[in-house]
Amino acid sequence: MSTQVDRIQENLRHLKLYKIHGLLESLLDEASKSNLSYSDFLDQLLTQEIAAKREKNIAMRTTLAKFPFVKTLESFDFAFQPFIDKKRIKELSTCRFIANGENVIFLGPPGVGKTHLAVALGIKAVSEGYRTYFTQATPLITSLKTVNVKYFSI
Repeated sequence: MSTQVDRIQENLRHLKLYKIHGLLESLLDEASKSNLSYSDFLDQLLTQEIAAKREKNIAMRTTLAKFPFVKTLESFDFAFQPFIDKKRIKELSTCRFIANGENVIFLGPPGVGKTHLAVALGIKAVSEGYRTYFTQATPLITSLKTVNVKYFSI
């Protein structure tokens, strides 16, 4: 049996199924004790692998987004900022604006929650599978000014 398990472990490593690789023996024992069907066992294995890969992917995209901090929409105090349209923010949280190729820009005085909302929507976009990059207007404009643009007539 151990040679078969060793071959399976090697195949899992080769296929880069690291979560299953780490859990295989304990899941085999659990499946044997609970008398799981083959399909239930396979479903359990694949569900755990997909969850682990998704979690790792979200963590990587969150890091690459360069958020200044992690804030969520749930932690935003709409009562403190009653002029912000909660329904509109909820609509933005569906990320349809991304699929539609639209941009969102938050404008307003300091301390009203622009950065919190931008980060929260970015976190939501990351969890929906989008690559995100956080920047503020001043550094963006500065970086655009320093780009050496050449124009060509065709």
